[in-house]
Amino acid sequence: MATNLCDRLRAEMDQISAEYDRDFAGQSRATRDLSAPDALLERTSSVLRRIDEIPMAAQGPQLTSLRELVTGSQDVYQQERKAIVQARSQGPEFEEFSLLATQANFVFARYGRHFAGQDRGSRDTGLLAEMIEDLKAIKKRMTGIHNKKKSGNYERDLDVVASNLTMYEAELGEIQKAQKEGTPEEQAGLLATLANSQFAVYRNHFAGQSRTTRRPQLLMRAVDNLKRIKQRMEALAVENVDSEHNPKNIEIVAQNLSMYETELGEIRKARQSTSMVDLMGMLGGNANETFEGYRKGYAGKNRGEVDLEQLGIICDRLGEILRQMVDLSRAEENDTNERNIEIVCDQLAMYEQEFEAVRNVQAPKKS
Repeated sequence: MATNLCDRLRAEMDQISAEYDRDFAGQSRATRDLSAPDALLERTSSVLRRIDEIPMAAQGPQLTSLRELVTGSQDVYQQERKAIVQARSQGPEFEEFSLLATQANFVFARYGRHFAGQDRGSRDTGLLAEMIEDLKAIKKRMTGIHNKKKSGNYERDLDVVASNLTMYEAELGEIQKAQKEGTPEEQAGLLATLANSQFAVYRNHFAGQSRTTRRPQLLMRAVDNLKRIKQRMEALAVENVDSEHNPKNIEIVAQNLSMYETELGEIRKARQSTSMVDLMGMLGGNANETFEGYRKGYAGKNRGEVDLEQLGIICDRLGEILRQMVDLSRAEENDTNERNIEIVCDQLAMYEQEFEAVRNVQAPKKS
């Protein structure tokens, strides 16, 4: 009897969850009516009451698990209601500012994965320069919203963005300085390492992927980085640096540069022949593929045994998808794309949190 009731209650919760996904995911909170979350909360409370009416001795593990699911959903709906109240009180600007704050948080997370505590000599200056430009654009848009409607919350977020921007600009200078240090032979070895990092960008984001969903600016960044690396390798060659690998490395970089520049042209042609709506749909499909990669490699797995580096790549891939979705949303309104942006934001936030959790678990223990 308890099992049949558990099945009915779970089916009821599945229906409630489906309605939440349909009516709230990707929707502007400023336009939501409070009666909708109130109705979901009332129905969820009803399910919870019926679970609690069953004697403890008859509940069993299935009902215990269902109760945890119901209380978790209840918390989500309560937070959603609070967010709707806040959005309605602050107007449509709140939604735009919230997305900008989320984008800034993803830049901070990317910095934590790629730069914080890392050897400066091996870092990607092109990536950090791009992140600096991203924060400048975010700060500019945030300032515009804040000037329209003054808010202490807006001002605090602006201060956080500004302080991180200042730190990143200073760090870029320190990295550039570190990459010029060492003997000529050490310089040759470092340049080879930096070139390999750009080859990895191509492997992780372009090899085997649909050209239409690739961001041309990302490949352009890798091309620019490799051109600078090649110039420095050639300068060392002129100085007759005693490095047996430098001439071969110049050849390898030149070959990859030629291939990447050709591929960049093909990506641009593919995107030019694709409508915005079709591109939005392709990016949504690409996001689903990334979600599936996470589920297979990380969901329910032991954090001490999963591949941390690959999890970082998943975060980077999803971040690339998100920035393209957001760029497209500024050019053309599309309800499906707006819903996808919210879904991708939620997933990326979860993946970034998981990256931190896995890194903490796998960090060497201090004796």
